[in-house]
Amino acid sequence: MHLLAAVALSIMMNGTITVHVRNADTGENGVYVQRVRNARATIDRGILQFEAPAIYKVRENAPPCTGTFGDMTTPISGSIFLTRTAQHEFLGTLIAPGQLLGEGSGSAPMCGTGFGGRFPTGHVAPPALPARPGKTTTWKFTMRNVRDGTPGSDAIEDWSVDLSFTARR
Repeated sequence: MHLLAAVALSIMMNGTITVHVRNADTGENGVYVQRVRNARATIDRGILQFEAPAIYKVRENAPPCTGTFGDMTTPISGSIFLTRTAQHEFLGTLIAPGQLLGEGSGSAPMCGTGFGGRFPTGHVAPPALPARPGKTTTWKFTMRNVRDGTPGSDAIEDWSVDLSFTARR
């Protein structure tokens, strides 16, 4: 019922998502930053989706390359998983409630194709959304040394998320 009430309202988001990524084997060292400013969120099948500018800067040793993907003016899509149903429905591509995704276009020389991060189920509860107009809730957490849940990835991530959700009619 709480989720259904949120769907009837317009949800506005503000805040910052920052993810530091590192991989000892490849020498990858990158940072993904998405700043959300008065972004309108939509909810469908337990997935909250929004658009906000983001940038991912990365450096690797093997092969040697650097890249900057996206910029802080062009919005890209992001997703936050709110329900277990969403987790099971998108199992294999979009894994866990609370998952955040981002991507961008790259610069030369190419160094990856952007960033899509996720953390294991149970590490972070999905956000509680406000159910009445004018109410605001926050989703704030920091996680250190989390192994990327993507199969075949040895990346370790540090997450810092500080988002607020405001309900409007």
